[in-house]
Amino acid sequence: MELGPEAEEEEIDVIWDENGTARYRLLKDHRIVDFDGHNIAWMDDDGFIYDYNGHYKAYYENGILRDPAGAVIGQGQDPAGPKPVLPNKGLIPEASIPEKPPTRPKVKKDKDSPKKPEASLLWSQKMLEEL
Repeated sequence: MELGPEAEEEEIDVIWDENGTARYRLLKDHRIVDFDGHNIAWMDDDGFIYDYNGHYKAYYENGILRDPAGAVIGQGQDPAGPKPVLPNKGLIPEASIPEKPPTRPKVKKDKDSPKKPEASLLWSQKMLEEL
């Protein structure tokens, strides 16, 4: 099934997992939601992904979503850079309207801020919700 035009307007990317299943949508407001519309996480202006408790979970750059160790959680529509092979991408399911976003916690940028992970050619052993 294809996304309706209203969904495409609010979406930056779709993320497929290692099995080729479309799993997440990255929206223009930098939220990451699943196709049922549930809020999973959010992305700051530097590509760091946080849950709604303010915990660092992943990093997104050039169409690739990586865990903190640099392993690939998923690949977007046009990924660029070191990554494992994704044999084929499944169809994009119809997306539900996203839930209202929860309030984003304040994330302190200091010496303890996350560092951009070193790019890996391996798939992550966990999905974003498990990190």
